[in-house]
Amino acid sequence: MRMAMHVFRYRLRCLLRDTDTLFWTMAFPILLATMFYVGFGNLMGGDASFEPVKVAVVNSPAYQRNVYLKQMLAVLSTPGADQLLDLTVTDETEAQRLLDEGGVTGIITVGDVDDTADPIASSIRLTVTQSGLGQSILKAILDDYLHASATVSSVLSQNPAAIAELIDRLGNRESYTQQISYSDAMPDTAVGYFYALVAMACLYTGFWGMRNTIDLQADLSDQGARRSVAPTHKLAVVLCDWAAAFLIGFGEVLVLLAYLAFGLKIDFGDQVGYVLLTCLAGCIAGVSFGTLLGTLFRKSEGAKVAALVGATNVLSFLAGLMYVNMKHIVARNVPVLSYINPVALTSDAFYSLYVFDNHHRFFLNIGLLCVISAVMCFASYLQLRREKYASL
Repeated sequence: MRMAMHVFRYRLRCLLRDTDTLFWTMAFPILLATMFYVGFGNLMGGDASFEPVKVAVVNSPAYQRNVYLKQMLAVLSTPGADQLLDLTVTDETEAQRLLDEGGVTGIITVGDVDDTADPIASSIRLTVTQSGLGQSILKAILDDYLHASATVSSVLSQNPAAIAELIDRLGNRESYTQQISYSDAMPDTAVGYFYALVAMACLYTGFWGMRNTIDLQADLSDQGARRSVAPTHKLAVVLCDWAAAFLIGFGEVLVLLAYLAFGLKIDFGDQVGYVLLTCLAGCIAGVSFGTLLGTLFRKSEGAKVAALVGATNVLSFLAGLMYVNMKHIVARNVPVLSYINPVALTSDAFYSLYVFDNHHRFFLNIGLLCVISAVMCFASYLQLRREKYASL
């Protein structure tokens, strides 16, 4: 036991002297998180409020005759929590000037189809200079109005007696779908990137696992040559090295988590114990992953590191770090990858804590992480046991 503690402390000091790995495993995720936060800007959190769409209406005789359109626009532009439009009624020249200067999103122009001056049978034109959310809202409003107008015109021509019932139904539309929330959390797409970032940081602890394998292989380092002839049992050395790598990696992830939660105010929910368990399982998988790659690749140190960086980036991409919807694309088309990707499992564990009230999905992710870690650790040990070096 005393020998094991000596090996553990020695290994801990050796790893902490590796400043390059310390930067990539702790400083780099923090810098990346800061860049995410600055890049997302006002998308973070739930403080963003909807701004009414600014629209200009040409004050023409046809518009004044169309009392139904005027009433609808007046309701939609009434100040309050449900205000959808910011309406400006002006002449055509002024409306065009506002559109050109960006003062309004679009221009609504009403013109008669014929000389009947029918307030329903009127031509409505929407003029915009670009596409976006505001323009889409205006188009949806006018499309809905024209559809309702066409329905009213059709009923008037075929069954005038039913017009009162139709207008009542148009004013009191029923919804045939029910929105169900799995929890009280407000969905935030940007938070998914930070979940994937923490998962990537967990996998980055694999650099410490790979550092251990390099320092155990006599053909790659002088330290490996010395340790290969040491009287300590190889299993004890591997376990002590692994524990030291895990302790450092887990500490780095906790620093990142504290920075996200208290510095950037990222919401990880109120289940602190489960969050720490997720980081624990993610770091175990990360160190095991790096150890496995280090034992499988019989190449130089540079080739091993390149393989680990490439594998980590690919797994992070598939988990949604670069494109948050990628995890859904993978789950839909190649679902097996979602169950063997440590980054995807870790980020999904965070997501399930944030969104769902029960822990079924969470414990499924944690269980799969533990199984994958055990398989990788066992494979790494078998590979290290088989390594032999020629005596010179």
